Amino acid sequence: MKKWSLLLPLALILTACNWALYAPQPIGVTEAPAPTAAAATPPVLSSPTPFEGRAATQGQNTTRQAVVCTGWAQGALNVRACPGVQCWAFFVLAEGRKVVVDGKTSQAEDGATWAHIVQPVDGWVNGKYLCETAK
Repeated sequence: MKKWSLLLPLALILTACNWALYAPQPIGVTEAPAPTAAAATPPVLSSPTPFEGRAATQGQNTTRQAVVCTGWAQGALNVRACPGVQCWAFFVLAEGRKVVVDGKTSQAEDGATWAHIVQPVDGWVNGKYLCETAK
């Protein structure tokens, strides 16, 4: 009986240690960090204008350049396989990264406008985080 009385506390301690090592960690932060002054204007642009999702007009080349402008100095934008947050994110674009938009857009149920990009990869991004650039 004495052996078992020592093993139970030891088993509880080992279980607690393992739980502390492998417990799920919270993802994200509870409050958003304040944007820095440098993040207000991406370094690539002198005067960014928000991306306006314009549908491609047949017979016209609507390919144009844009830049990732999340508003955060260390911001990043997910590129997804299809338009919507339910789609697989397979690539990440850093703040200030130039992209080529081909003019295809899609409106999500929540009101977000998704833009199709063709460079540096082929995929969909939330148009809210793009700023247009002059060619």
